[in-house]
Amino acid sequence: MRHLVGAVLLTLVAVTPASAQLCIGNPTFRDGPYQVGVGASFTEGLRTVDGTFAAGGDSFFGGAGVSMLNFTGLDEVTVGVNAFAGMELAADQQNRVLLCPLVRLAFIAGPDVGPIDVSSATLQGGGSVGIIASQSRELMVVPFFGLAVLYQHVSTDFGGVEASDSDTGGIADLGVGLILNRNVGITPLVSIPFGVGTSDAIFTIRFTFNFGR
Repeated sequence: MRHLVGAVLLTLVAVTPASAQLCIGNPTFRDGPYQVGVGASFTEGLRTVDGTFAAGGDSFFGGAGVSMLNFTGLDEVTVGVNAFAGMELAADQQNRVLLCPLVRLAFIAGPDVGPIDVSSATLQGGGSVGIIASQSRELMVVPFFGLAVLYQHVSTDFGGVEASDSDTGGIADLGVGLILNRNVGITPLVSIPFGVGTSDAIFTIRFTFNFGR
């Protein structure tokens, strides 16, 4: 059970709160202070769909999201929520190399297996580096790499008997952002967890849209 929940949490954290501006392939909040996003991810035995809303300015940003997780082997659907915050920093004078420190908090209820009720929480801290490989008004291409440390706490309840466990690990992200007309982002990425529950790669496609002035 612990390994199963570890895999769930890694998928949830990897997919849902990724609103780190150009550092993770999304449109920058400098061109639109509000952002909505939808994403889908796939890994062994699990399919996830999520939605996020975020807001930010020249440097700081934050937001929240909701995820629906479908366990194909268990015929079980669970829901998770998350919140995230970070900032974007330029690493060179041309503003082509961008760094984003990030913190993320996620909660999930389930998956429940028979009479066992499971709930979990994950705290993630790390960062991402994005490089503007090409840029025009119509299209911006931003490859990126992210690395984060995870702390997770898992609680179970079986017939009124409660138990809990904690663990640490990490996750690495590699992807590319395709940003259209400054405000629309299409971002494929792969996430590789290590040290917690599973090492199965997580494949994700995300769509984001920035708006407002």
